[in-house]
Amino acid sequence: MEYITYSLELFKNIDWSFIWSILRDIVLPNSGTLIFNIILFLFLGFIIAFMYNILLWRKGIFKRAPKYYNWVVKLYIPLLFIGILYVFGQWGFIRGIYKILDNEKVMIVEGIYNSSVQQIFKSEDAKNKFVLSAQILAMKAKSDSQDYAIFFKKHLTKYDTGNSFLNRTKNKLVKFIVTNYSDDLYTLTMYAFIASAGKGHIDLSEALPYEEFSAVMDLLLEVGYQDIEKIVLEKLSEWFSMAITSQYNGMVKSILIILFLILILPLLEYFIYKKWIHPKYISNVV
Repeated sequence: MEYITYSLELFKNIDWSFIWSILRDIVLPNSGTLIFNIILFLFLGFIIAFMYNILLWRKGIFKRAPKYYNWVVKLYIPLLFIGILYVFGQWGFIRGIYKILDNEKVMIVEGIYNSSVQQIFKSEDAKNKFVLSAQILAMKAKSDSQDYAIFFKKHLTKYDTGNSFLNRTKNKLVKFIVTNYSDDLYTLTMYAFIASAGKGHIDLSEALPYEEFSAVMDLLLEVGYQDIEKIVLEKLSEWFSMAITSQYNGMVKSILIILFLILILPLLEYFIYKKWIHPKYISNVV
């Protein structure tokens, strides 16, 4: 009873207008793709069902010793056709929807992006200002890296270890680091601070490796507003493709399990017949 009540509650909460908008704007204009996949898979299902029934017939799977049993077991033939066609019809339907979503992913992703951005930014100008502020932050990080490098060099080269050999080695190392990594010193330090602050809550070092963090800073300096949007849309497109592919593969696995059960059912029943029923019938007849 609780399950029925829960199911009814879920049914009431379905956003039918949203589902209809998807059908109207995406599925219906591409109904040819959906129909083609359904017909194709139904045809494949019919061929497989026909060949499988022929195979079972030739192997004697549909033959039984008692007459009534022999006639009843023939029902496997239409049942196998119905079951296999049902499975392949579902598979074709799911494949058609998957192909439509994959073909229209650019439009869908743009819709997701625009809807998300509208929730965050009140206007196009506000969005542009946000991107500009991010670029200014990146510019400041690069500028501060230079200042930090100078401070780093002065502080370490002035520190006297008391050993001339160690001092020379230390100063050479400092010079090498500053010369080759001056642009990244401040960025690396800020990243270390952020990662340390996240310990105990979120492991930021795993969520965003330094190489990616630094690449984002460089990207903000090199690209413009529309280029950033293009990259975001590309990432969203990759995510969307992986999401629908994962869902499709999961559904197909479930369908294949059902197909396997349908195909193996007459074989299991025949095994039971040959193992226990047929020997008893023969002994009673004799």
